[in-house]
Amino acid sequence: MKTDAMSRYATRRAVLTAGSTSPGVVLEAAGDFLRRATRLGTEGVEAALRGLGRPGVETWLQAQKPQALQPVLLRAAEEAMEVALEGGDEAEVWRASALEGLAARDRAASAAFALAAWEGLHGALDGEAARNRDRYLESLGSLDSSLRPRARWFIPLNPQRRQELELLDSAEQDKAWWFGSRAGCDDLVATWTGGPQTPTPHIQGCVECRADIADAAPVDAPPRRHLTQDDLWRFDMGMMSADERERMDAHTARCGECAQAVLALGEGDDAIEEALEMEEGDGTMARAARSSREPASQRPSAARHPEHREVLEERREFRVVLVRERQRVRLLVQPLTGRTVTAAVFLSPGRPSLKPTSGPEGLAFDLSTASSTGARSAHLTVQAGGETLERDFAF
Repeated sequence: MKTDAMSRYATRRAVLTAGSTSPGVVLEAAGDFLRRATRLGTEGVEAALRGLGRPGVETWLQAQKPQALQPVLLRAAEEAMEVALEGGDEAEVWRASALEGLAARDRAASAAFALAAWEGLHGALDGEAARNRDRYLESLGSLDSSLRPRARWFIPLNPQRRQELELLDSAEQDKAWWFGSRAGCDDLVATWTGGPQTPTPHIQGCVECRADIADAAPVDAPPRRHLTQDDLWRFDMGMMSADERERMDAHTARCGECAQAVLALGEGDDAIEEALEMEEGDGTMARAARSSREPASQRPSAARHPEHREVLEERREFRVVLVRERQRVRLLVQPLTGRTVTAAVFLSPGRPSLKPTSGPEGLAFDLSTASSTGARSAHLTVQAGGETLERDFAF
């Protein structure tokens, strides 16, 4: 495997001598070797950088948009999760595509590294070119700050990530989080795809893995406690899974306080039903006709559950709204100024991400199915124009 990687980089050396190659491609190839000088050498790098003229480099730099790497890396994260969930040839297809996403971030790092070396040979950029350079480097830093804490998404790619990491010079290994961060946490994948198990020595000694497992615990195994207002709301909405309902029944069988809270929901249904019947003009006759409490499925209680909207985030270019309806929860990402908006919702590791649908209100994510499986939180990323939002939310 390591030999294959070294051969792959060796074929890139031809890029350094191809006269018709664009400045950006030359910078990426030169940076690849400069960042791996110990293992691969730097033959041909200086000559290639000296051959790059200032106008070409400045034009390339002006066109750079590092924020475009964010959806690439998010898609790679989704594909890496598929590697953990799938098997056989299909998993290999997901793996190859996800690794290409990581390679795109690494090429940007190589270009930035080689740009500094180019300035050392040709003199520092100035004026607008210097400002473009600073914006380029700052954007890469912002991208890394938002995504590095979520490097666990790439753990299913660890064998290939370690292979790439070993080729980098030691000073570069710490910077290349897309290859190095969580590269030893393979054991965590088993906790996503299997049931409870004895922690491995790695998990016992890894602070990050233990934190990930602790964060997922409320989702995978809700704590034994009294029913919360959210529990009661989900029960009343009919959104509890069969397992959740079974646990709730077992709890209320021994907890009088929670049993009373559940009973109050039913009494509230009766009172509202009577009020609705009276509004229809013949409430007295309707109540007299009732011989006993009707089953919950026959109560007209949907009328008492209007749509509830909670604005989670509002920016100049978009708004994020959590919409709760009876037996349905949606997340809306609404463009405000005619901008093109892209968004993705990622659930906890081991569960697939959600696909949006386009509608008159913008992008919509249906969270109901995820909620019925026990998922209670997710990560949202939104990009509109030059503005990016990263945040976790509960539903």
